[in-house]
Order: sequence, then C-alpha cells, then structure tokens
Amino acid sequence: MTSILIILAGFIAVGASGPNSVLSVSPSEEYVCGDADGSGSINILDVVFIINYLYKGGQQPADTIAADVDGSGSINILDISGIINYLYRGADLNCPEHPSTLPSVFDLRYYDGHNYVTSIKSQSGGTCWAHGTMAAIESNLLMTGAWADNGESGEPDLAEYHLDWWNGFNDYYNADADPPTGQGIEVHYGGYYLMADAYISRGDGAVRDIDAQSFSSPPDYRSDDYHYYYVRDVEFYIAESDLRNIDTIKQKIMDYGAIGTAFLSDDAYMQNYIHYQPPYDPYELNHAVAIIGWNDNLVTQAPEPGAWLCKNSWGSGWGYSGYFYISYYDKYCCQEYQLGAVSFQNVEPMKYDIVHYHDYHGWITNFSVTSYEAFNAYTASANERLEAVSICTPDDDVDFTVRIYDTFADGQLSDLMAEVSGHYEHRGYHTIDLPTPIMISGGNDFYIYYYTSYPGLPYDCSHDVPTLLGSDQRVWVPSKSEPGQSYYKSGGVWHDLYDYDNSANFCIKGFAVNIGLKVLPSGGLESEGPSGGPFEPDNISYSFSHKYDNSINYEVTVDPSIDWLTLDGDISGSLAPNTPAEVTVTINANAAGLCEGIHHGRVYFTNLGDTYDNTMREVILTIGTPTVRHEWTLDTDPGWTCQGEWAFGQPNGYGGYLGWGVDPDSAHTGDNVYGYNLDGNYPPYLPPTHLISEAIDCTNLFKISLNFWRWLCVDGWGIGYLAISTDGSEWTTIYNPGSLLDDKWNETEIDISEYADFQPVVYLRWTMEVNNATHVFGGWNIDDIQIKAIYDSTQILTIPPAVMINDR
Repeated sequence: MTSILIILAGFIAVGASGPNSVLSVSPSEEYVCGDADGSGSINILDVVFIINYLYKGGQQPADTIAADVDGSGSINILDISGIINYLYRGADLNCPEHPSTLPSVFDLRYYDGHNYVTSIKSQSGGTCWAHGTMAAIESNLLMTGAWADNGESGEPDLAEYHLDWWNGFNDYYNADADPPTGQGIEVHYGGYYLMADAYISRGDGAVRDIDAQSFSSPPDYRSDDYHYYYVRDVEFYIAESDLRNIDTIKQKIMDYGAIGTAFLSDDAYMQNYIHYQPPYDPYELNHAVAIIGWNDNLVTQAPEPGAWLCKNSWGSGWGYSGYFYISYYDKYCCQEYQLGAVSFQNVEPMKYDIVHYHDYHGWITNFSVTSYEAFNAYTASANERLEAVSICTPDDDVDFTVRIYDTFADGQLSDLMAEVSGHYEHRGYHTIDLPTPIMISGGNDFYIYYYTSYPGLPYDCSHDVPTLLGSDQRVWVPSKSEPGQSYYKSGGVWHDLYDYDNSANFCIKGFAVNIGLKVLPSGGLESEGPSGGPFEPDNISYSFSHKYDNSINYEVTVDPSIDWLTLDGDISGSLAPNTPAEVTVTINANAAGLCEGIHHGRVYFTNLGDTYDNTMREVILTIGTPTVRHEWTLDTDPGWTCQGEWAFGQPNGYGGYLGWGVDPDSAHTGDNVYGYNLDGNYPPYLPPTHLISEAIDCTNLFKISLNFWRWLCVDGWGIGYLAISTDGSEWTTIYNPGSLLDDKWNETEIDISEYADFQPVVYLRWTMEVNNATHVFGGWNIDDIQIKAIYDSTQILTIPPAVMINDR
C-alpha cells in the first residue's frame, strides 16, 4: 500500500493537469461511473476526492455507486487505482448497475403540467421520416421555448414537405449532381434521419409550415421571408438487447423532448396498437415515428413488459388518438444504428448568414484509413465573423479538438487563430461555439482542423442508399468534391481526400455572420405592363445594414444610361453599425416611352471603403401584350408530318361507342382539321403515333403560349397528349388530359414560355396512343392553332459588370 500511496502522491502534486481534466463541453447530468466528485466527468480530481474521503476524513461521494469503480460494493484503495488506470492506461471501469431514478411511466404531454408534444399530423406519401424528424424538433422547441421567444404564434409547426423536396438526396434536386435532377430517391418515397441532419446542417431548413408546406408541387427552395431553425446537436443511441442504455434514452427524452425512431410497420406485429417484432424476424424496417414517453409495466407480445409511447403521423383517428406503443424488446426501435433512437437537441432560430461546408450530403460513412486528424479548407465569401464550427463524433465517449488556422503551406497548418477541446459522450452531430469569434476578410482562405480520439473520421461521398423509410429501392446518390477541399493526416503527412475518393469531403463545417453590407430582399424588381404603362409592381424598397465596428460611407446608384428608374431615401452618406437604411427604387414616367420588349437595369449598393462589400440588384421591365405571332387556321394544308392515320381534311362525325366519343361533323372554323382517323375510331392497340408541326421560329418571342381548339375523345386506355421540342429529338410532354370525351369544340391554352421563349426552333407534337382498349373512340381533332407572344424589339442593353459584385 505504501508504494501505491507514493504513486498517488505524485498525481496529487500535479493536481488537475491530466489529459481529460479540462472539458469545454457542459457536463452531462447523467450518472457517470468514476465521477466521485459529481462534476459530470472523470478526471484526477476524482482520485483526490476519494483519497480525502478514505484517508483525511473528507466528504463522502454523493453517488457512492459512481465511486465504486471496481464493483466490490465498497469504496477502497482499489477504486483509486481503477480510476488512474482508466485515465492513463485505458482500463475499463466496472461500477455496479445504478438504480434508476426515472419514473416507470412517463408522457411528454403531461410533464410537470406542460405539453411538449405538437399535434398529430397525417402524412402524404412515404414521408414518415420527415414527420418523425419534425415531431422531434418541434418537441424540443416547446421544451426550450425558442419558438415562442422567436415571436412565433401557436405551437411549433415545421414544413415536412420542404424537407421531403429539398433534402438533396432525391431525383428532384441534388446540388452535387450534374444535372441536379434524375438521380437518387424518388420524391415522396422515403428517407432517413441523417438526410434530415444534412439538410438542416447546411442551412436549407428547417422552415415553418406556413413558409413552404407543399406536397403535390415543390415549394420555393429559399425565401427571405422564411423563418429558419437550426439544430445544434443530433445524437444517436442504442438501447442494446439487454437494455443497459435504456435510461440514457429516457433521460434524453425528459431533457430534450421527443426522439425519432423506426420499426417495421405491419399488422402481423401489431396487437391493440402495441407493436412487437421479434429480434430474430428477418424483415426490415419501413416506418418512422417519434417516441414521447414510456411505460415500464405495459404487457406486450414480447417476453418481458415495457414499451415506448410513440407519436405516429397517420392522423388522430388512428390508434390511441394518433399514438401507440412499441415494445422495449422490438427488433429495431431504439436498436438500429442510424434510425433506432435519434435526438434533435438545442434547436434555435438560425442566426448565421453563412454556412461553410463541402459535405453537401453530410455524414455518409466513416473513413476507413486509420487517421485521427482532418481539416477542410474554405474561402470567406464575404467580410465575415466566424462564430462556430460543427463536427460529427463517430462513436460514444470521444475527445475532440477543433482549431482554426489562417495558413496551409508546404504541407503544414500554421497561424493558429482559435482552439477548442472537449468531450462528447454520444455519437452524433455537434455544434461548437468558438471562444472568441474570428474576423475574416472576404476572399481570404482559412482552415478548420478536427482531431477525434476515435479513428473513424465521418465524411460524405457518393453512395448507395441501403435503407429507405417508405421505399424498398436501393438508389445511387452522387456527391461532388474538388481537389484541395478536405485533407487527412496519415504517417505524419497531410493527404488530399480527393485522391482517396474524388467524391468525398469530411463533415467539418463553419458558421459565420456577414458583417459587411447586407441588402434585403435578395431578389430584384420584376415589373410588367402594356406599352405606355401602367407597370406593376412599379417599385421596390431595399433595407441595408452592416455589422462592422465603425461607420462606413456608402452610395446607392443606377446605371447612368437608365433614365426610367428613380432612387429615393438613404441613397448616400455615413451608415452606423447595426442601423438599417432604406432606399426605394421606382419605375418613373420615362418608362412610358420605352418600346415593347424586355428592359434591364441595375441598382448598385457600394461601400466606398471596401469594394468587396459591393453588390447589386437587377430590375427587369417587361413591356407589351401577347398577340398572335404564328397561326394555322387550316384553311389549307400546312404540310405537317402525319404518321399512321393522322390526316388533314374534313371531319365526318363518325366513330364513337354507343353515341359517346364521336368525332365532330364540322371544323371549328372553315372546312378542315388535323385528326386521327377522320373516318372513325382509333384501334384497340396503337403505339405512339404522331402529328408533328413544322419548325416554328420563336427567336425574338417571349411569354409564349400555345392556343388551339380541341375535340378529343379518349377514355384513359386510349390517350392523347401533346409534347414540345427544340431539336426534334428530345421531347417534353406539356399536355395530357387523361380521360376526355368532348362533344363540342373546346379552346385549350398552354403556357410554353419555359420551353419556347427566344428559341430559334420549336416543334409541337400531338400523339395518339392506345393500350388494349375495350372500347374505342374518335381520338384527336384539332383546329385553329396559334402561337401568342410578345416580340422583343429592344436593343439588348449591355451593362458592364460591376467590380467585386457579390451575392449579398
């Protein structure tokens, strides 16, 4: 014992200088084996505390089980050596199982007299994962009060379908893909929680329901009017088959609100709205929900009692008013590595203007090369104040160090600007505030370094998605990387991650505030009207401010050649920090003399002391009224391409079935039409057969619409549709009415400006197609075809580019 005390005396002499003694992350309120002094962490002070208790009559540990690290049932000298061996030799601790102080029944809806669960929703499509995510985030907003503190009314209500459309993993939009559409998960058909984390961590969401909730069509990607919410921490837990971590999950629910989970939804596993899938069952999970509580005593189909209380997204008419239970012993709930138990914590209104990231898809996998160090290189996009960074910790109980460097040269990082070290108990995504924000000038490079004590650096790369909540597909999601973005250290040398995987980037982000001149709204003025006016809208107001330490001198101007714009308000002067100024841009009376067409102007916002701040806003004035520019009355044959039984001629009133779906007996005007089989019905089977127009010149035309008169008789087995092309090879369907049995001529107008504006060649193609029809009808008849548009007669104004124009 003497020798042990001599060794301990040496440790006491150095006090709290051990490697794990200084933690900048707030300590957990959970029970920590080895935490004798109750600080929330294990360090050399716990050794001193036990020595003082055993040998100097000091205070007894408040939690004697936490101090009993050798599991002997008492506190003794072996507990001292056990902690030392843990701290400095990597040995394990072996405290007795800690008796739970958590309630046996808990419900966030009735927690200390408060409800921390938002209303039940009813999902459309395979969007359960988005609803599970938002249910957890909304619950956290209720617990912290951040929603109400941000001036919002009612309960937190976030837009699941904005996440569903713009998560970046689907075939509708992936900013890393070229083109950004056509690859990935089918929209509305599944996702998972790390997709939501990627979307939120790069600043694309979350947004409010009233901002951007649209299932049938995509809501706007971004808007100055959206209210954004940021999730600072996302943690992942596993209860384990023996439930040894179940108290951790319960405590997280009590501390941070509902957590996301997933399971296999199937009636075979559900009895009285209690779900249980045995661990040996081979079938995979398919549905996401949120856990809002538990009942330790609830008898389920499992061998042992106990179940999680869950919030579903199938409406309040399902289950127990929208809620149900999942057994503690379910195969997936709180057991699956990525989807079993996910906590969204410390949600706050988005306070950063700039998110620096290369990992568009976030945490996809862990780096297989043994490396503990990485960094990402960034260039400041504005004069900015870097305030925080984010990292992903790849495992539980990970120490980290984050540093900001100003220089990377000759294979070395140098000019240290900031450093933060700490410890995270749980695997996940974490945001770390810098001790002091760093001012970085626009255009300057900086480097965010990350050390992790676990050798599995999280990174993004092109990947095959194996598990989708709502889909059975396996799909390829491409990611993008460039040389010089991400580096890892191996063998004492920095290596470019691009050379290892040319689609990969490490999950290291930076969060900054733009301190330079910021102008809102971010969009320009788009106005239109007939020749001579009036033009609507005829004005727009811009607010601008900055966050420098001192006042700046500025001016707001328009192009000297533009006499149809007037500026009013704070157009020049000195602007103090955080003091908004305002200028109004108005289309004046001179615009009445402008010719028909599209007119362009620019409004410049200039910081006279720093050209990097300079920015501009576009003004687009569209003058004119669409009129007929091309017309085919079909009095004579225009010579269009007719395939199969398409023909030019007089309709005869033939065809149909039992008097339904008969062809017209006369044209809309004149004598002739284009039609499919003017003498009767289409056949029971017909491959796509076309009427193709001549090449139509739309070079100087815009706001183009197609007008024609239609007599179409189809029932869905027979279909008639219309497509457009600019090269005669690639076609886009612009009209498909489905089942339609016309009994008179009907006018049809289609906006084709998206495809035809300013195109030198445009083709139109009407198609007849039949798929094993039981009944056949008259099909297509068309007459009096027109292209309406505005003719752009302007000389396109060439405006010289401004110096250092930035998107602000």
